[in-house]
Amino acid sequence: MNLEPQSWTWTKECTFPSDMGTAHDLIGEVMERVRSEQWNDKDAFAIELALEESLVNAVNHGNDSDSSKIVRFDCKLNKNTIYVRVEDEGIGFDPNALADPREPANLLVESGRGVLLIKHFATKVEWNERGNVIEFEKNRS
Repeated sequence: MNLEPQSWTWTKECTFPSDMGTAHDLIGEVMERVRSEQWNDKDAFAIELALEESLVNAVNHGNDSDSSKIVRFDCKLNKNTIYVRVEDEGIGFDPNALADPREPANLLVESGRGVLLIKHFATKVEWNERGNVIEFEKNRS
């Protein structure tokens, strides 16, 4: 993802052990900043959902909830755009090879909706070739 130079009003870079408690704290911190920039409720919902799904995927699927493995997180925010990058230590996956969770045979499957939700709610989404890094942007509507 090629980011154009922008003046970011807030940035956050960190690494943390694969733990959803820490991930939820991070989501709370980001959402506090989003609200301070007065993003509307629809956009804030989309951002929170994409954050949650990308971090759940990194912690639970990429790193198998192994607290000895880390997640790298990078977030940049201004009044019009949020950019998020999440990297796990897993083997990766092919997001294009996932079964469509909207297909009748997949409707009752407990997982598999996160990637679809991120693609729907973000303005732009990319994975690296290995599939262990997701980058997404959401523009203010």
